[in-house]
Amino acid sequence: MHELNVLLKIEFKRLFKNKLFYISLFIGVVLATGSFINKVIPHMDILNGFDGSVASYPFSVFNSWMGIFIGFDPFATAYVYVCMLFCALPYCGNFSRDNHNQYILQYYSRASRNKVHAARFITTFVSGGMLVLLPVLMNLIATMMCVPALSPVENGLFIGSGKSFMGCLFYNHTFVYIIIYLVQFFVYGGAFSVVSLAVAFLFDNAFLVMISPFIAYYGVGVLSTVGKNIFGLYTFNPMSYISPSNVLMDNGLIGFILEPLIIILVSGVIFFWKGAANEVL
Repeated sequence: MHELNVLLKIEFKRLFKNKLFYISLFIGVVLATGSFINKVIPHMDILNGFDGSVASYPFSVFNSWMGIFIGFDPFATAYVYVCMLFCALPYCGNFSRDNHNQYILQYYSRASRNKVHAARFITTFVSGGMLVLLPVLMNLIATMMCVPALSPVENGLFIGSGKSFMGCLFYNHTFVYIIIYLVQFFVYGGAFSVVSLAVAFLFDNAFLVMISPFIAYYGVGVLSTVGKNIFGLYTFNPMSYISPSNVLMDNGLIGFILEPLIIILVSGVIFFWKGAANEVL
């Protein structure tokens, strides 16, 4: 365990010294700020449009933050489209580069191969998860500082209705609903980031490896669309699964839970299996 802790410290130090980490975070924050300016600032006048009727309601955190405007606000929607690209920039190409220049052999000569790979896997997952989660979390916190957290009501000003488990959860335990989606942002960012580790054994090209999370993200979305149109399957598009604005029906809960776990498991099995015999690519 001590050996793994040392390796993790080295890898996270490399991550936080990488300028691309801060550039990627900046891109995410810019989009989150754009959504804040576009939606939250006008909602600071919380009684604007409220006339006391059933069809009106004061503005609330829960119909103001960027998560609830994915698909409706250009900044929030753009964030979901590009988040798997900028989360991959700082670290997802490192393993491929270290193999190519044989730097990885320095690790293998000093530590257990499995622990070296475990440290890379954990760091890749956490870096991707952080970069996808942090801008959304910052937007939510900023929104909570400016707009009251009034409980949502089913009058058409909030998402869908309470006719599904997640719909009921939104209206009855709204913060639990939001926390679940914040966890999804982190888990999906990490899940697609570790795809790069599996792909590193297929391509001796750090750029292709680096953008593989973005390609996989869109690839799963395309497969979801094909499956829905041809076979009538319920969507398993990751863009839908990380969008709090999407009304998730009960028949989508299994995919909501299992999809990121399957991506992590498959990527991990390939990475550790191929990595067990790895010298250099």
